[in-house]
Amino acid sequence: MSLLKSRTTKILLLGGVAAFAVSTPIFASNGLGLRGGHMAPQAYGMQYASNAYVAPQAQAYYQPQFRPQPQYLGQAVTGQYQFQPGYRPTNMSSSYVRANSAQFRMAPSVNQLVSQGVPIGNYQYASYQPNHLQLRGASRGSYDRSFNVGGNAVNTSVAHTRKMLDWQENTTGKTLSLLVNKANGTLTPNSLTIGGGMKAGLMWQTTSDAGLFPILSRFPDFTARTETSSGVFAINNAALAFTGTFGDWTSFYLQPEYSETEFFGQSEFQLRKAFVVFGNLEKTPFYAAFGRKTIDFGNFDGYNAFTQTEAQHYFHAVSDQPVLELGYYNNGFKLTGTAFSGGRQLRLGYAGAENENKIANFAASVEKEFLLGNQGAFTVGTSYIHDTSYRNNYTAHTFGLIGSGTPPTNFIEYRNGAVDVFAEYNSPLFDLMVEYTTTLKPWGAAIPQDANGFVDPIYIIDPLGAPDDIDNISFDQKLGVLVAQARVKPMLPNGRRMTLAAVGSWGKIGDNYVGVGIGGQPTTWESNQQHALSVQYPVSDYLDFGMEYVYNKGFIPFVGPQLVSNDSVTAHAVNVGFKARF
Repeated sequence: MSLLKSRTTKILLLGGVAAFAVSTPIFASNGLGLRGGHMAPQAYGMQYASNAYVAPQAQAYYQPQFRPQPQYLGQAVTGQYQFQPGYRPTNMSSSYVRANSAQFRMAPSVNQLVSQGVPIGNYQYASYQPNHLQLRGASRGSYDRSFNVGGNAVNTSVAHTRKMLDWQENTTGKTLSLLVNKANGTLTPNSLTIGGGMKAGLMWQTTSDAGLFPILSRFPDFTARTETSSGVFAINNAALAFTGTFGDWTSFYLQPEYSETEFFGQSEFQLRKAFVVFGNLEKTPFYAAFGRKTIDFGNFDGYNAFTQTEAQHYFHAVSDQPVLELGYYNNGFKLTGTAFSGGRQLRLGYAGAENENKIANFAASVEKEFLLGNQGAFTVGTSYIHDTSYRNNYTAHTFGLIGSGTPPTNFIEYRNGAVDVFAEYNSPLFDLMVEYTTTLKPWGAAIPQDANGFVDPIYIIDPLGAPDDIDNISFDQKLGVLVAQARVKPMLPNGRRMTLAAVGSWGKIGDNYVGVGIGGQPTTWESNQQHALSVQYPVSDYLDFGMEYVYNKGFIPFVGPQLVSNDSVTAHAVNVGFKARF
């Protein structure tokens, strides 16, 4: 048994993360923008006076304008920070900007200001940093466009698109991103902003066992059943983004999307997001969102270029029906609660077929960020979802298949919620993150059982008891995944920052048990791993090129895992592609 499979090791690792999370804030300056260094207000609201506060998930795309009184060098002077919508700095060092990241601000010295030819004023917390990378990077100019249609303003904003159409990061933070981009001027008031994005390239994988491709088998149409290698050109995602900011309190967002990497039975064309946001961060810390959107559970950011982490693959909660989200953000602290139908959602959410037309599921999330003295930021967060698709031993993947298929004769079903905790450190040069997600009870489909759902007798506590009662089954392994990742961002001679990332995922699913699968072959589904190394280079604000290598150990699909799984399979994948946006 490997070191990472040891429960003692997991306990020590999680205990160390918890100790770090508790001790770090002691040395931190409180009150910042969420997931990035920002000065936070003492109360809610956006402040564009001398302290120049910008709320979370915002990019520093505005221009400080100083109006100093007459003075001599070194004299204490006050100045005014004027908010300038639409300004895009053109000499910022560039990198791929994580959509959920705010920008760190440094206070230049008087000598620095003079050398830069900047008027001396109250530069405390100013955002203008020539030749410095702000936290998670800043784009080298956004070159937005604006025109009128029927008297209404229509815009493009690559800064906004970067945040809203990021499929690797900011997966659960888009509501707040929209509100902040509206408040800080990235989005023009009373206008429609149109964007588009595409992620595509070559997906190639080789495996030790014919037909068992841990990555490509997630998309059945891409799997070569009799081969040990497979390669395809694929459009992972191609989407349009429509953002409306009409009125002070109401915004809307629509995201129609095409994907060739959908699960069998799902449409390649979907309206993945369609929601309205009610809120104004300049006037209140409270907000609400209603519509079809990602459920705010977990973090699930992936530093690697293209492939999801196992945490995102297992636990990403994407809605298939409208949800209601209520949120609060103030002083670096975010709290949300979400209510939605108990029916089968696109990914994680599910509270039973009988709850299809009932508000029977909910999620809650809390995060807090602390600014450190070394231009870094430390964020901790935890979240909870009340019920999940890991609630029974019937692994039909979509609601249509659930309704048309036949459950096992011995149908094991019970509510099974999940929890997530993460800690992340960010700095201009490198980022570190650890995230652990687990169900609260075992996954019914992972309990050793025959094709009819009858549990192996060695796992039954009372032979006379109910065979479908989880309390009468001694199997206690919860479905969980640990993700640890790191990223460095060296500056290249041309002024842009390359990102080099290493991401490791360790999943735990079942016991050390050998079952009988299709054709009588032995099956195992105890655990799996996925580790990725990637490099990514931003050619411009509009285009990133990337390449990654992924090592997988274990082939454990989430449909019929006991029939085809083999956790000793080893596979190697290479993905090369691009991300384009406007």
